[in-house]
Amino acid sequence: MEMIVKGMIQVAGTTYRIVRLRRCQYNVVRVLDDAVVGGFSSAPQIQVRPISVDAALMREIARVAVQGAKTSWVGRAAFLE
Repeated sequence: MEMIVKGMIQVAGTTYRIVRLRRCQYNVVRVLDDAVVGGFSSAPQIQVRPISVDAALMREIARVAVQGAKTSWVGRAAFLE
């Protein structure tokens, strides 16, 4: 499986790398220690998969990634609110 780095984002003072695993599936890696902290999917609906962070933080990371165009996400306005 080819993983593609989509970019970096910063949330609450911490930098994360967004890695595309497959269509609409992303892992979130904390840059500080190169640890996967969770992931999210963007279709058919947004779902977060927190591992070592809480669900609210993972949702915020996903929101920032989508708004920053770090995903191939095709627009669900309600998620961005």
